Amino acid sequence: MARVHLRLALVLVAIISTSIAQTLRVGQAAVDITPPAGMPFQVPQRPPFPVIAAAGTHDPLHAKAVVFESGGVKAAIVACDLTSIPVHISAAARAQAAKISGVPAENVMVTATHTHTGPNIRPRFFANPSAEQKKTAAEYLERLPRLIAEAVQRAGQNLVEARLHATIAEVPGVAFNRRFLMKDGTVVSNPAKGQDELLVNVVRPAGPTDPSMPMLYAETSKGEPLATLINFALHLDTTGGLEYSADFPYEISKILADVKGPGMLTQFTIGAAGNINHYYLLDPKKPRRTKGFQEAARIGALVAAEVVRGYQRLQPIAAAPLKVSREIVRLLVLEGKAPALAKQFGNRPEFHDGELMVKLVDGKYTFEAEVMVITVGDELAFVGLPGEMFVELGLAIKQNSPYQFTFINSLANGAIGYVANRKATREGAYGAAPASTRSNPGSGEALVDSAVRQLVAHRDMKATP
Repeated sequence: MARVHLRLALVLVAIISTSIAQTLRVGQAAVDITPPAGMPFQVPQRPPFPVIAAAGTHDPLHAKAVVFESGGVKAAIVACDLTSIPVHISAAARAQAAKISGVPAENVMVTATHTHTGPNIRPRFFANPSAEQKKTAAEYLERLPRLIAEAVQRAGQNLVEARLHATIAEVPGVAFNRRFLMKDGTVVSNPAKGQDELLVNVVRPAGPTDPSMPMLYAETSKGEPLATLINFALHLDTTGGLEYSADFPYEISKILADVKGPGMLTQFTIGAAGNINHYYLLDPKKPRRTKGFQEAARIGALVAAEVVRGYQRLQPIAAAPLKVSREIVRLLVLEGKAPALAKQFGNRPEFHDGELMVKLVDGKYTFEAEVMVITVGDELAFVGLPGEMFVELGLAIKQNSPYQFTFINSLANGAIGYVANRKATREGAYGAAPASTRSNPGSGEALVDSAVRQLVAHRDMKATP
């Protein structure tokens, strides 16, 4: 089985753009993507798929773009305050950005922050919507790719000569692995909610966390703040409720704007947080989940404090060359559920499952996943992965990256669901069990291999004799 999977995971597309010029320009922009009243709110996407309107807006949602340009080569990263973005929306946004900004579509990385307090942008999860709700949703979904592209366009129009500085901050005590090994040998996700007496059955967390937070600070040649980019592995599910909110990154942006000035953009991208959330069941002082805007503010303040401390440790980094590459990795649909999925679509050799195009290859149902890499100089890298990656996979990329500062941007250029490592798929539980993933075991490792392969190719290190 492993041989079949690896063969299907071969690279289909690889494009590399490179520049050797030393001058770097950076532009940034934010575009409001808050939906209008009546747009269906993001709710648990499970039957009966209720259509619920937002109760209001706590803080606006944005598409935040940063564009890099060196020697005529341009690359863009857009972070959208959305739970995830279907590939057809991100593809449309990339194509539109290419038309209006001059950044090639394949050089645009469109990511979702994974806030859970955003709009539901998947009409297949609307149950009996009213005519007005359908009209509102259709109009918003038509505008959304254009709004994302507009962020890239505006950032490109704001390009100025820039200097880059980077460091790796550490944020302890706010992110925890939500999978636990139990005394009976099973692994359970967030066990014994509200039943403290059952916590005696927990042995320990079943996996690690990643408290490291790479951060990039861009300033003009005159020393004026342009942007702070941060990447952290923690689920954005701390507010709850039915009001639109960017979750704790909103608090981070607000604090850093007070520190550096309102003209500076703060761009948050979610790291490999598929099995990481914000509470620790084994803490006797807070054994239950805490949600609310106060909790989001608390976590945002703690993260922002580490960013401010990080400003004191920034080191300048060389800004050239600028390189961009991408690979399309063909993955197997989870074989245990592939027959039932195919049956829904008449066992056709090719069909769209509502999220992705599924194709029969050598008797196996497969789908495509894009892995994208942007590197700046010999120290800075951004890896775009299209799923909710388990933390072990993000750590594997970082540990094998030849770049000192490596951002793991999850939910980039598509949304293929949870992607677990092999150990976790063997153990099961939420995020790794058949009910909550579409990927066959080994898919995560295939995506890691693609990322590392591209990073090594970008760095072009010479072997020591």
